[in-house]
Amino acid sequence: FCFMDDSSALATEGGMGAEATGGIGPLIVIKETLVESNGSCEDDGDADGDDGSVKPVCEYGVAIVDAVRGTVTLGQFADDVLRSRMLTLLTNFAPSEILIEGGTNGASDTLKSLLDSTAATSAVPARIGYVNLKEIPPRSNALDGEARKKFDRPTPTIHPWDVDETLAELHRRSYYPRASRKESAKYDKNDPGKGTARWPEILRSCVVGGASLALSAFGAALFYLQRGLIDDDILTMGIVKAYIPPAAASGHNAATEMLQKLSTEEQRKQGGIEVTDGDQEESSAPPSAPSKPSAGIDFTSLAPDEAEAIAMEAQIDHMALDGTTLANLEILANSHSNTAAGSLWSKINYAKSPHGSRLLRAWLLRPLFRKVDIDRRADAVEELVSGGPAAALSEARSALAKMGDVERLLSRVHSMGGAGAGSDTSSGSGLHPNDRAVLYEDDTYTKRKVGDFSKLLRGLHAAAAIPELFEGVNIESGLLAKIVRTKEAGGCFPSNLVDELDWFFDNFDSKKAAAGQFEPSRGMDDDYDAACDALERIKRELDDYKQEMCSEVLHSSAKHAWKYINTKENSKDKYLIELPASISVPNDFFVKGKRGSGHKQVNKYRTPVVEGLVQELEQAIDIVNACKARGMQLIFAKFDSMRPTWAAAATATAMLDALGALAEAASQPGFTRPTILECPPDGKPSVTVVQGRHPCVEVTHSGGDFVPNDLSMGGTSSDLADESRVLLLSGPNMGGKSTLLRQTCLITILAQIGCFVPAEQCSLTPVDRIFTRLGASDRILLGQSTFFVELAETAAALRGATRRSLVIMDELGRGTSTFDGTAIASASVKHLVERNRCLALFATHYHSLLEDWKDEPSVRLGHMECVVEGDDDSGDAMQVDAEESENKNDHNITFLYTLGEGTCPKSFGINVARLAALPEEVLTKAKEVSSNFEAELNGSAANHAKISPSSAVDLRQRIEEAVAAGNFSEVEKLWQELQS
Repeated sequence: FCFMDDSSALATEGGMGAEATGGIGPLIVIKETLVESNGSCEDDGDADGDDGSVKPVCEYGVAIVDAVRGTVTLGQFADDVLRSRMLTLLTNFAPSEILIEGGTNGASDTLKSLLDSTAATSAVPARIGYVNLKEIPPRSNALDGEARKKFDRPTPTIHPWDVDETLAELHRRSYYPRASRKESAKYDKNDPGKGTARWPEILRSCVVGGASLALSAFGAALFYLQRGLIDDDILTMGIVKAYIPPAAASGHNAATEMLQKLSTEEQRKQGGIEVTDGDQEESSAPPSAPSKPSAGIDFTSLAPDEAEAIAMEAQIDHMALDGTTLANLEILANSHSNTAAGSLWSKINYAKSPHGSRLLRAWLLRPLFRKVDIDRRADAVEELVSGGPAAALSEARSALAKMGDVERLLSRVHSMGGAGAGSDTSSGSGLHPNDRAVLYEDDTYTKRKVGDFSKLLRGLHAAAAIPELFEGVNIESGLLAKIVRTKEAGGCFPSNLVDELDWFFDNFDSKKAAAGQFEPSRGMDDDYDAACDALERIKRELDDYKQEMCSEVLHSSAKHAWKYINTKENSKDKYLIELPASISVPNDFFVKGKRGSGHKQVNKYRTPVVEGLVQELEQAIDIVNACKARGMQLIFAKFDSMRPTWAAAATATAMLDALGALAEAASQPGFTRPTILECPPDGKPSVTVVQGRHPCVEVTHSGGDFVPNDLSMGGTSSDLADESRVLLLSGPNMGGKSTLLRQTCLITILAQIGCFVPAEQCSLTPVDRIFTRLGASDRILLGQSTFFVELAETAAALRGATRRSLVIMDELGRGTSTFDGTAIASASVKHLVERNRCLALFATHYHSLLEDWKDEPSVRLGHMECVVEGDDDSGDAMQVDAEESENKNDHNITFLYTLGEGTCPKSFGINVARLAALPEEVLTKAKEVSSNFEAELNGSAANHAKISPSSAVDLRQRIEEAVAAGNFSEVEKLWQELQS
């Protein structure tokens, strides 16, 4: 069973992708179409859409198949030139295998390069394969003729990416229930939605809504699954989800918006937003609720762009984290080894069960946005930190650790139950795996089936005790009460879980089943019951026939001499009658054999009556054996028919496990619950952190304790009017600027997933998206230089940030000349301040940039403090000659890692170079060149200052006259005057 039988999928279980699990990630099938725009869309210089957003250059349809858990996820979205949304998808799901369209008109070179680059840098490299436009479908070798006919495609060649062929095959194979038995299973091209009323909602919406790219990718996935003989096991689970990466490009069509809506609904359910509190309809604020951000606001008084932004805020449920941000902040994996060690994920993943760990990972990738939702989850976490709920959780976590991967095991039981496409377990349709192949290792396969089912029963039985553990515990949190109380008590935990499980414990002997001796219990299978009754009746009739013949026909001595032989089920010539040859028998007694001789001779007889009964007996034995062979299948099928009950228990325990993991993280010393603030349309976003620490860094690189920092941006302070939204941060290299930027983002993420944060105090308004511009790296396989990547990340922030966003930029402009870099950095700050008006932390070494913005109220200047031995008190540049440079101790730099007000006079690059052990002669020369260059710039600035406005006008006139007359020698002379 390929992926479904691979036990490595459970190794170090922790998420939904290969990087998180350490085992098997999903299969991702990608269908790409390019958007034509005046030639090659890749080289189109006009990157702006009509609304100022990034113009899309391509559109993707994706089908994501998690074979281990039997789920299918569909998506369709437009993407920009950087393929940022595709990168986000790959980062989120960490696939083990990727399929794209082959051939000359298949996937673009850009997509191939992106996939190659991603596969090469991931911890678990993904295999990249191709599905051509035309393929030869696999031919079935099933033993059952009807099954073979059903498995085989009707044509010798197929087009896997064709939507009509895909839908026709889905109807033909009946993976999903038909709308009614009267309706034809054939696909109607003119009415694609016909017969799909009982299909999974998201798949049906894709069909009706015309999501052709998503369905095309699904068709290629279907072909691939059929080739691996696991299509029936996965698709008949009926679990279809939607996923759309965070938007950065325009170009949404109706199908994409439809999938976006379905994806949002899926995320709300997964995030616990849709879990109700007691008798309440819904916990989070509906669009018309008073807590809606736009409630009571007169939109006519706002500018059109402001009104549109406020209206969009009301529709946001989660913070958006793209692939670049996930990588830059090391949320799922560190940047050094691409493993989870040292990542934010590793610091909160205290989940005890695989399905709880997956849910926690999903929460981390999609933090909440609405205050009511964040507080609701944080209330549950806070209750689980201490008191009665914490004591109950401690016992519950022991039960959660025994559950195993319930979602995977439910998928396995579904496969083993044979409840496949159009199957009928009672009639033996030939669709069960046992009927599709000769199992040469039947004993091993049986033991595995029994082991998986027993593990699932034990896990659910352990989970069934959780409501009892919380019974009598006073719980204030509505969310927590909902998931630990049974439905009878107003919760969502299945009420009759123990009773349902007891039936299976009573009727399934795992030891006998593992030894191949399982027998169905009476009442489980009508055919089995009838056959067993027939066996008992036939044996009674055989005994009655013996009594009748011995008392009425044969000699009285025959009663003691009559003996049935070959009475075992596997015997030949069953129930032959042995009588001494000396006893006279009727003419219908036919001799079938004899033993002995003389007066000891014994004849073996067969009579017409016994022969008829034996024929019935053998038929009944065949039925009993067949029923025994599928006895476990019947158990599995019955169990699978109750999947909604088991799935409800899995959902409740996953949520409890995820909340318990956050509570475990929150209970660490130095963690506190953040205060989530409202941000009305006329208010200003803010973040305030007192003694905040980086959640993943406990000590400095030199071995000392981590130095906490205070940070306050946005809003209005009660002490003074500090409304600065942008922090321009300067300071020495290695002084802690990047750490401060990262820790601010990570604290925000922790706060919005409902966790406590590493700080003494923290308050913030929810952030809708985090944009990051950090580090320096190129994308060689994509043909993108380091500076290009730097500016592309900047562009995403400048185009996509709203007033509720958080932007961090580290040393923007260092990949080009100082003048170009300063100009780009200055223009970017201006855009953040005047257009985006978001919260931003901007680290820079351009001191002229700090001078330009020092008087802007919305901009605050700060620096990372340090002490340089040999520096003067004024903080001016140190004057160090060659002789002084020999004494290294006089110029050592000590980083304080504390955030101070104002600017840092120097970047102290030479001092950091000394820490890096550059040769002393290089340091000496560098210091000399730096001093000369600084003096030259200062001198040039002084000369330029002597030009008055009146002389500047006169000088401009002289230059223009010289140029007009073609007197270039005069132009050169004027230039030299300016430089003197």
